[in-house]
Amino acid sequence: MALSTFLAHQWHSFWRARNANKSLVLQIILGIFYLLIFLEIAGLGILLPYLLQEKMPGKDPVALFYSYIIYYFLVGLLFRFQLQELPSLSIQPYLIQNIKRSSMLRFLNVRSLVHVINILPLFVFIPFTIVVLRPAYGTVAGIAFLIAMFSLVINNHFFNMYIKRKSISSAWWLLGIVLIIATLKGLDYLHLLSFEKTSARLFIGLLHHPWLCSIPLALATVTFFINNKYLRSHLYIEELVSERKLTISKNYSFLDKYGDIGEMIALDLKLIFRNKRPKSLIILSGVILLYGFIFYPKYLQTGNYTMLFLFALFITGLFISNYGQFLFAWQSSHFDGMMSYNINMKQYIKAKFSLFVTVCSLQFLVACFYGFMGWHILPIQAAAFLYSIGVNSFVTIYAATFHYKYLNLTKSASMNFQGIGAVQWLQSLLISFGPVGVFYLLNKFVGFWAAIISISALGITGLALNESIINWLVGQFNIRKHKILEGFRER
Repeated sequence: MALSTFLAHQWHSFWRARNANKSLVLQIILGIFYLLIFLEIAGLGILLPYLLQEKMPGKDPVALFYSYIIYYFLVGLLFRFQLQELPSLSIQPYLIQNIKRSSMLRFLNVRSLVHVINILPLFVFIPFTIVVLRPAYGTVAGIAFLIAMFSLVINNHFFNMYIKRKSISSAWWLLGIVLIIATLKGLDYLHLLSFEKTSARLFIGLLHHPWLCSIPLALATVTFFINNKYLRSHLYIEELVSERKLTISKNYSFLDKYGDIGEMIALDLKLIFRNKRPKSLIILSGVILLYGFIFYPKYLQTGNYTMLFLFALFITGLFISNYGQFLFAWQSSHFDGMMSYNINMKQYIKAKFSLFVTVCSLQFLVACFYGFMGWHILPIQAAAFLYSIGVNSFVTIYAATFHYKYLNLTKSASMNFQGIGAVQWLQSLLISFGPVGVFYLLNKFVGFWAAIISISALGITGLALNESIINWLVGQFNIRKHKILEGFRER
């Protein structure tokens, strides 16, 4: 079967879908949004050398640009794992047909390449090459640079696909990659390894010796064939569709001693690890822990404690925001059945709150290692942690009582706006920028420790009053329970 036939089937599938009109409107809105981003990125690619010269006068803008390329591709791997979905489901209907596997593999590979994260870099690299590199180093050097950049984008793409597929059977693959990136960044921070110098040296060498572009091209080719070989040997429904594979049920027996609350937490954990969307949120919460390496050194150096507090909130409280905004919707497919049983809603909400506290505590313990960068990070991280569990957790649970939309758990969270409405956007803004605004004002007009103590006190107060707050939240849920049930029935 020709590649064009596969693509035609995808086109017909889109137009014949049940919600084609809604999907078309969403795609048009996203298309306009992406177009604006592409134009802005292209403008950045043109203006980048001038911006670099203005920020760092006296330095070669090309060398400065090249010094950050390795950073870009390493951080890009982390973003790709969250944003790129495996296109496995698109091939599922063809597995029982008399179609060559090579044709299906070709379709899978081409289909996976069509992603905004693969196209976006070209809008920086191409204008930069035309405006800066070609006039200074010649056409051949410019073409060699573009070949190298495109090859590295393709390499990152297929390497991510390979690791993501391997992680389905063993999460150690993902953990290994994260640890390698964290170790490299740690060595760079301790000045035992310099990404900037290494990156600049490698890519400036490429300008003087254009044949070196064959190295990233060869790397991309090898990665493609490794991914292709793995995919060819695992081209079966039970291998491709991870959410339907046979799994061993975990009992989480250590939670039994906590009674009904422990049992409800165990059910939440099973839901998280058995379904794609909540599982991807857990992965994102783990990946976000590495963002401190990117942002903390910069704001520590400038003494911008407000921005440090903002990122500390993200690092310790992202799970509360992402998982908590759909608190009841995670069970939307069987929420009618749940409400027909004699479920103690106070215990139910307390179990959710306990899950928030547990995950945030683990994130906080890991984030404490950032204290080696500077002692200011520890009190900021502690204040963000206390505020997240003592205030943001209850605000999120309250906002969840206004969520009336059904949620499909089998879809990935990346670029998935299903179930997200105005309440979710408002809640995200409130729990992020509300405390940041308070911290900024106190830090500016009173002092650093006044901001830390005040934010921490709010969190501690919320924890001390958790019983009363949970009772009030149960009342709020009961007021809107039938609206929630009615909304979840609409698919």
